[in-house]
Amino acid sequence: MTSMPSFPTVSAAWAASPWIARLEDARPFATAAAPWLAFIVAVIAVAALLTSRRNRERRAARQTRKLAAALLDPATYRQFHDVTFQTREGAVHIDHVLVSPFGVFVIQSMDERGEIAGKAFDPDWTRTFRDETIKFPNPLRPNFNRKLALGNLAGIGEDKLFSVIAFTDEAKFAHPMPDNVTRGKGLADYVASRNTPILAESDIAAVAARIAGTVFSRPAAPGPQAKQAGPKGRTGPSHLRFMNLLKFAAMASVLAGGAHVLHNTAQFPDMPFNPVTWLTGEAPSKAEVTRKQTIRTDAAPRSDANGILRITAARNTSLTLVDEQDGKTVLSLELGPGESREVELRKGHYTARIVQDGAVRTRRVSFIGARGALEL
Repeated sequence: MTSMPSFPTVSAAWAASPWIARLEDARPFATAAAPWLAFIVAVIAVAALLTSRRNRERRAARQTRKLAAALLDPATYRQFHDVTFQTREGAVHIDHVLVSPFGVFVIQSMDERGEIAGKAFDPDWTRTFRDETIKFPNPLRPNFNRKLALGNLAGIGEDKLFSVIAFTDEAKFAHPMPDNVTRGKGLADYVASRNTPILAESDIAAVAARIAGTVFSRPAAPGPQAKQAGPKGRTGPSHLRFMNLLKFAAMASVLAGGAHVLHNTAQFPDMPFNPVTWLTGEAPSKAEVTRKQTIRTDAAPRSDANGILRITAARNTSLTLVDEQDGKTVLSLELGPGESREVELRKGHYTARIVQDGAVRTRRVSFIGARGALEL
């Protein structure tokens, strides 16, 4: 009976592919470039986190809360923060509510750096910072709707409710704004200017109790309509500060990483998709990192971490050893036909790049004993 001829398996064919050898050549380069790629991703992620819209909103809310606590008498003004309640139109969120004998103040915090311009009935306002101007929705409109929604919840009339927009100190007003649009300590000045009592103590207690009750009945997540209720849901251009930080991080990372990549590329001229070849159209010359040592017939390693490797070549050979642990070239030498050489190396695992008769191949070399031999 004749046996069937054996065919190479897919894995054997893949292992014998010349692409595998070329990718093995690129492994040390990839090892060197990976930390820079991780650094770029980390810088962009941190910049996005620190300058995100949600982080800015929280920062503005914290500043407004501290300012109100410091400048307004807590015995006169009952303060509620991060108030969320449900209406038939959807969830409503209010940054701060002050309940006092002089009325109920519905406050929206705004963290916008630059020069603010806009009128009470304009659909959009503008912010100018470092010669760049962008539009954002007029915050008075959605906050007026929040004021009406709170009035329905608390059971009080519109004449006893006041809408206030509180910008942080980083904002500057290009022209006089409506009196209920404040910045910094101007919030306390506006609240104090309303000094005519319009709510009885019983009304204040009832309003405060209804607002406090929303903490226990808060919806799990705002609905789609709540996202359209005010500036928190705007879909305008990304924040200017975020873009500037992102540009700086990207430029710094690209410059530093590019210099590192181009430097290390010269060590691996035969790797696939060499960027030096893309830029110049010529294959780069290999930057030799040579560690030549004289032949030592009675050599002994200097420490237990090192060993003596005897390298013998049958024909003209160029050998490069790359440490798999850190991707650094530790040995580069030329051998003639029948030549032998003993070198001292640190024990470990290496990738050997061997050039003989114009052909390039790679192999893995494990050097773990006190003495070893490598025949080429």
